[in-house]
Amino acid sequence: MSVGEAKARLQQGVESAGVARTIIEAIATDTGDAARLAQTTLYDSEHPEATRALACLKSATDELDLVVRRIDISVEAANEYRETLG
Repeated sequence: MSVGEAKARLQQGVESAGVARTIIEAIATDTGDAARLAQTTLYDSEHPEATRALACLKSATDELDLVVRRIDISVEAANEYRETLG
């Protein structure tokens, strides 16, 4: 694979990561909305299932935020590597 081909592949990866980021952000928005609705609906509930459900939604929201950060870091690394290729 030539340097030009490697750079093109890296660019394709960066573009794909951008698409993935957009999709994950939309999912995160929907998950956040669902979590807020659940918190409002289950306000002051001490039922174990309600507590677990809220914890799961919080965990999902946290993981989605982490995925977005990982995508951003990966894109930065790919762009830096592409620049070092010349």
